[in-house]
Amino acid sequence: MIRITACIMAVILVFAATSWAQGYDALVRQAEKKLGDKKYAEALELYEKAFATGEFHYKDFYNAACASTRLDDPDKAFAYLDRAVAAGLIEKQWLEQDEDLKGLHKDKRWEAFMAGLQAKLMEIEKAFTEKHTETELIDLPTPRFESEVSVEEAMKNRRSIRSYEDTPLTIAEVTQLLWAAYGITKKSEKYPAFVRGGLRTAPSAGARFPLDVYLVVRNVDGLDKGVYLYKSETHQLVTVVKGDKWADLSEAGFNQTHFQTAAAALVYSAVFERNMVKYGQRGRERYVCMDLGHSAQNVYLQAYALNIGTCAIGAFTDLWLKQVTGMTRNEEPLYIMPLGKVKASE
Repeated sequence: MIRITACIMAVILVFAATSWAQGYDALVRQAEKKLGDKKYAEALELYEKAFATGEFHYKDFYNAACASTRLDDPDKAFAYLDRAVAAGLIEKQWLEQDEDLKGLHKDKRWEAFMAGLQAKLMEIEKAFTEKHTETELIDLPTPRFESEVSVEEAMKNRRSIRSYEDTPLTIAEVTQLLWAAYGITKKSEKYPAFVRGGLRTAPSAGARFPLDVYLVVRNVDGLDKGVYLYKSETHQLVTVVKGDKWADLSEAGFNQTHFQTAAAALVYSAVFERNMVKYGQRGRERYVCMDLGHSAQNVYLQAYALNIGTCAIGAFTDLWLKQVTGMTRNEEPLYIMPLGKVKASE
């Protein structure tokens, strides 16, 4: 029988307390570093310690599956993948392309696992509506068409800004940014229906205007927290989702630092069919991207003129972002542009 002295017991208790005090986040950060250094056994041990705290996140289950695969333990890898999906993993492309999981592809369980995930994704897609119900419309202030900041100055000084003052924006400011992004500048009864109200601040191939612009509000004077669709035809907001969705937006965007203090965000989507009906695959692969660039640059320049910072984000979980913003079935998300007052030091 091994006797444990009081001194040894004290050391054990201190060690245990220290390990526990690290907490889930600290353990996960260490695990991610080990995984990046290809120290898979150490990474997996740290992930398992993290899960033992009772906390979890689908991305960490996913990474534990990657480490298990690299350690040639497919049973554990599939168990962690199942837990990742149950916890919210819906990014099928990760699974298909991740080199860390290639070792599972020849396993007979892989096809069944992917089929189950695809069925889950199809159920999610079915839940999206065909179109938004415009029952709660918000009239926006008239945008201004002049300022003391020249186009040349804005082009020279525009930068991507990733951190902001934690202060509110005004409804007039977000109105100006929405108008700059996709506001109507010329109306005519002679325009065909696909123009959807008139020509806009940003050019579009064939005037097809495939983009939609959402506003996610965290801290805007005059607007409740929630998600709104900019209806450029009438310069109004359509209430899409009520309540605070900021944490979900941040999660969809991998909790990048941009979201910590931003007051709001523009989220771009596209209905590719609007372009493809005329231009085919070229409309999808080229012209929609061109339209997005035109509009986003308008936002950058207008933001500078308002002393507001922004940064175009393309890294996010597509389906999650679509869910968070309440997009319709035929929309695909393209960009997130957080918005916030520029810090004095910037």
